[in-house]
Amino acid sequence: MNRSKWIFAICAAVLLAVWRPWAVQAHAVPVQSTPADGAVLTVSPKQVMVTFSNVLDPTGSQLVVYDRRGQKVDIGDCGVAALDPSRKTLVTTLESDLPPGKYNIYWTTVTDTEDVHDGHVVNGQLEFFVAEPPWLTFLKGVGITLGAAVALGGWFGFATTSRKLKRLEQKVKAQGV
Repeated sequence: MNRSKWIFAICAAVLLAVWRPWAVQAHAVPVQSTPADGAVLTVSPKQVMVTFSNVLDPTGSQLVVYDRRGQKVDIGDCGVAALDPSRKTLVTTLESDLPPGKYNIYWTTVTDTEDVHDGHVVNGQLEFFVAEPPWLTFLKGVGITLGAAVALGGWFGFATTSRKLKRLEQKVKAQGV
């Protein structure tokens, strides 16, 4: 093989190595979400927004949010965010005042760009947690502590009273009454 063929072969190999990852990145995957993946919130969010790496086909892309029991907690209004001219963000509204617990965001995307519209569906999952407000956790802790103190106090009171009654009974027997 002469020198020009080697140069051509090396250039072709480099081009293929660079081009192939680009082709894989042509599908929309999450790059940001609100709430963030794994976030622990003390207040129930009003909506979920997920921004993806590519332009989305609104007819094939969606977000659905479920609680830990598998109950749907979004109101079904998912769509491409009106305030996002890039058409890369999906948004859905949640039911009000979600209780504490784990929530799963299931997403499905179809890319819609001039160079990529192969109908390939990509999906995945994100999650967030709604925790009890710190003041409620504190009050529950205080309640548990007070309950334990009352239980222990009651037991010690019973034990002390029981001992005093035994001594009084022994005194009464000793006096012969």
